[in-house]
Amino acid sequence: MKKSFIRVLITLAAIGLFALGCTQVVPEETLAPAPEVIEEVPQQEETLVEEVSQTESEEAEPQEEMTAEPARFTISADEALKDPLSALYGAFFNGELPQFIDEDADLLATSAPMGNDDRPVIHATFLPGHVLIPERDLADIAAFVDFAISPDGQQILIEAGELPESITITDQTGTLRVIPQPVRRIIVAYGPATAIVYSVNAGEQLVAASYLGARDPQGSAAMEHIDPRFQSLVSDDFFSQQEFNLEYAATLEPDLVIAGARSPWADSVTELGIPIFLMEAETPDQLKEAVQLIGQMLGPHADAQGQSWVAYYDWVVDNILADTQQIPAEERVRVLFTGTDPLRIASGDMYQTDVIESAGGISVSTELSGYWNDVNMEQVAIWDPDVIIVPPYGGASVGAITDSSEWQILTAVQEGQVFRMPKLVVPWDTPAPDSVLGIIWMAERLNPDLIAFSCAEESEFFYNTFYNYAISGEEIAAICAIE
Repeated sequence: MKKSFIRVLITLAAIGLFALGCTQVVPEETLAPAPEVIEEVPQQEETLVEEVSQTESEEAEPQEEMTAEPARFTISADEALKDPLSALYGAFFNGELPQFIDEDADLLATSAPMGNDDRPVIHATFLPGHVLIPERDLADIAAFVDFAISPDGQQILIEAGELPESITITDQTGTLRVIPQPVRRIIVAYGPATAIVYSVNAGEQLVAASYLGARDPQGSAAMEHIDPRFQSLVSDDFFSQQEFNLEYAATLEPDLVIAGARSPWADSVTELGIPIFLMEAETPDQLKEAVQLIGQMLGPHADAQGQSWVAYYDWVVDNILADTQQIPAEERVRVLFTGTDPLRIASGDMYQTDVIESAGGISVSTELSGYWNDVNMEQVAIWDPDVIIVPPYGGASVGAITDSSEWQILTAVQEGQVFRMPKLVVPWDTPAPDSVLGIIWMAERLNPDLIAFSCAEESEFFYNTFYNYAISGEEIAAICAIE
């Protein structure tokens, strides 16, 4: 037992001496670096991998968010339309990107459909010749389409280089006008022009206007239905063909003033640097030109709507004239159009004469010139018209003629053919877009057996289409009634 214990002690002592000897033979500086290299290299590689992984993750994260955000609706569009549509979409939806697909899209952007020989169908025109057609009834689509054709949408397309910063046109006095785009704020100092602005879908751009036919309770009430802002816009006391309040106009900061050609104050507005357009529309051709020019100034959609009105006007007149062309001149209905006084008569130079002729009749006063002419009862008796029309303004009335003993000698009075020209707001005999309905109404009165048009049907179409106003059945019945 003792011997075994002694051997163990000797063995342990020998091992200790050997270890001490090895430590002294190998220098410490030779061995020390090796562990450091072995330990640090894997640590550097791990850190680098972590940094690269973190960088890639940060770069990929926004892309994952954009991909995850679904488009509000899909759009089908020609390649050339994708950039302007993307600009509009991003501006309206705060930087979001649209989703374009080839088939079964929610919104179609395409070339304007070809016209037809019937009533026009007007689509939202955001670029000349290009329209937006919703394929699904979604609130986001409706809001986007409204934006695309608005002045704000025009501004985005101007900045994108898709629309011009200004347009140059010649107004109806032959004067060259430069109109900066878009036009956001309009003062109209001529009643017929106000009606045109509404008919080309630009009523929201009005800041003040002169209104035809809106002074009486009926016209005022109807105008409030058409435009709830009417009472704040009506400015006949400040802006008219005779007067223009420059100080008040300056506070409204207009981008454009539209006025009648005979406005004596027009040069003063020009001197202030405010763009002005002067209108002269006493014939159908002048009226159609005025509608087209005003549409051109107010953006692609207004331009398209103006052209659609011209096409509709021509379609109506062409069809009525085709229906009445077989009537010999000597058998055509002879019409007298009176003014605010029964003996004040429309001349052959006035638009009322064109309305009569477009309706298939003959004006008995066509040889008169100028504007309203005052005549005597003897002259009226010589004419002895078949039909007498009185205007819906200035206090004129059917009773002023039919209740007068001296007018009883006339054929029209004896046969109950004295009528009042209708109006909703704008009188249908004036050179304004509504006058197309006056032609239809008069054609029904003059040749009811030949005319295929219905005043009621066309009134509903006209106000829904060109005023964006859902006219009621009661209003239609009242204005199309025979008085």
